[in-house]
Amino acid sequence: MFPSHCKEVSVHSVRFELTEEQIRSHLMGSKAYIRTRYVVLNRGDTWAVAEIGKDAVNSVLQPVSSVNIVSLPGETSFMDEPFLDVLSASEMGRLRESVGTRCLIVRGKSEHISFFVDQEPFSLTIFDVVPPSPTKLAGLVDEALRSILQDHYVRYDVIEEDLNSLEGLSEARSVLFPCRASGLDHKGKIGYMDDPPGLSPEQIEEVTVVGCSLSARVFKAVYGSEARLVNMCPVDLLEKVKMEGPVLTKCCKVKDGFEIKGNIAIVPWGARMSDVSAALEALMDHMSS
Repeated sequence: MFPSHCKEVSVHSVRFELTEEQIRSHLMGSKAYIRTRYVVLNRGDTWAVAEIGKDAVNSVLQPVSSVNIVSLPGETSFMDEPFLDVLSASEMGRLRESVGTRCLIVRGKSEHISFFVDQEPFSLTIFDVVPPSPTKLAGLVDEALRSILQDHYVRYDVIEEDLNSLEGLSEARSVLFPCRASGLDHKGKIGYMDDPPGLSPEQIEEVTVVGCSLSARVFKAVYGSEARLVNMCPVDLLEKVKMEGPVLTKCCKVKDGFEIKGNIAIVPWGARMSDVSAALEALMDHMSS
């Protein structure tokens, strides 16, 4: 359980012991704002949470007609986290998991207060090739979870494939990379496929292209020969790893938006945050159907 907004949460400091009976007695028959759905109660260093129902009357204050106890002191903890966004389900969920209590109440940025009750996250694997490192995809996922997908509780792991360690690269005498990327290196590097150098027939025979099927097509179009290819396509590499569960990766064959293939969401090589957020939302819907 996670409030859709901290505006739904009212905070009551009380003097009575936070038992189910005392909480119900305190709330039943009282009045609450139309927007209020939850009440966080505090007595000293003890905390509890209740969900309330209200009679629909034409007033900014409505009488409380039902009380559902969400959590009591023995299963509830409180934290001051002045830099945490209490509107982010993923941030709140991760913090609650680290604390270990069933319910965590947080006073976060701008002293806004909300809570998070134990629930299973959507577990995701981000698979990407590096360098540049760290993977850009993880940063885009974080950005999406802080904004468009802030209502979704997502926990992810990152698996990176180092392009400098790909099988077949160390034996190559000369190498063409697809484009410039910080950290890509090889003692036999002679250029990049987006700015193809002039090569002699002997060099063409010896060169190894680090890229994908598109790189091989470009090589043939430029030099008239089939490329000796070290495949760095994340989608192709992913097939060898055979990961289980939802995966986010990238591929240059996806030009705009995203594609869903089974439990894999694929975004363009130069993905934007909007591409990643739409892909994750579609993947979550796909996995829940």
